[in-house]
Amino acid sequence: MKLKILLLSVLASGNLAQAQDQTYADCLVKASSSWGQPCSKCENYKGFQRDYSEVYQVELKNSCTEMMEVKLAMQEENGNWRTFPVKALQGGETMYAYACHGTGKYLFWARRMNDTQIVLPTDGEIVSAYRGK
Repeated sequence: MKLKILLLSVLASGNLAQAQDQTYADCLVKASSSWGQPCSKCENYKGFQRDYSEVYQVELKNSCTEMMEVKLAMQEENGNWRTFPVKALQGGETMYAYACHGTGKYLFWARRMNDTQIVLPTDGEIVSAYRGK
């Protein structure tokens, strides 16, 4: 009986350690992506008609149940990164981002809601650290 209780407590503490070691970036998954879809923020023109052929859009989903904060950047074809403000995502919620002249590359950082020990990068840090990469 004591062995059974000891075994259960060891297993329970192992599960607790896994929950504490959870990487919130693992919870953020790509739900979809697309090229050439209309985007109200992109104003590319061919002649007098709007052209969305270079627009890359991505939809990311919080696949976990806990609320998280996400910082996202999308690469434009000139090597610059279009950054987006930190967004709070509830479990199961999705967010969208775009690049008007996209390369198909994006970066994101995630942390548990209000976790001040994990510092999300600023727009300036992202732009300078990843320029042309």
